[in-house]
Amino acid sequence: MTLTEVKTSPDLRHARVYVSVFGSEAEREATLAALRAAHGHLQARLARSLRLKHTPTLTFEHDASIDRGMRITRLLKEDREGDQ
Repeated sequence: MTLTEVKTSPDLRHARVYVSVFGSEAEREATLAALRAAHGHLQARLARSLRLKHTPTLTFEHDASIDRGMRITRLLKEDREGDQ
């Protein structure tokens, strides 16, 4: 799993956390489910580290940008190999 981006609301009450997971669709879903289950623990640790009046509520989402980049790289490689 790779954390790729965090987008916060202007008032810092909400944080959307984007993660990329290498593996099958089932592995991706299991990873997201585990992150969602650990939400309280992660938010508590964040609260201790940030020392804000309000700790952002975390929402986890899959980021497919790395998957798309890898697919484009593979297609370009296949195209180059086809030209030779």
